[in-house]
Amino acid sequence: MNGLSEKVRNNNKARQVRLRIFLLENGIESRELARKRGLSPGAMGDVLSGRRPKREHIEWLIAQGIPGDLLPEPAVPQKRGPKPRTDHPAL
Repeated sequence: MNGLSEKVRNNNKARQVRLRIFLLENGIESRELARKRGLSPGAMGDVLSGRRPKREHIEWLIAQGIPGDLLPEPAVPQKRGPKPRTDHPAL
């Protein structure tokens, strides 16, 4: 995750409560979602809570009928590559 605002947005307790209510009212179990997606129940819990909100998981959950406003914002992919080189002046 990148920055405090993203952490706060993804850990919003009110959003998580609304999500749990939606799942209960619609008879959707996170264990079943995990099985269908090929994740462990713990990993699905991480996705739903916002600790590991990968874009492909969030899009899949929306396709399953879960409203996007109840799900955490997908994580912004981090650019991978070599660390920037720092030139130190000779002492």
